[in-house]
Amino acid sequence: MDRQTKATLWIAFIVITSYFVWFYLDCAMDEACHFVCEGNGRRGCHTQWTSDTGKP
Repeated sequence: MDRQTKATLWIAFIVITSYFVWFYLDCAMDEACHFVCEGNGRRGCHTQWTSDTGKP
């Protein structure tokens, strides 16, 4: 791989990782947000807000 390809892959990795970190911190800082896993994790996990915060 050349240097430009490596740089592009690192930038993509940083952008995707920062998205997940931001998503996790947004829920972690909100007391009404909880991570819910259904079907023993087979169906996946999602966030669930327990109060009327205006978020889905």
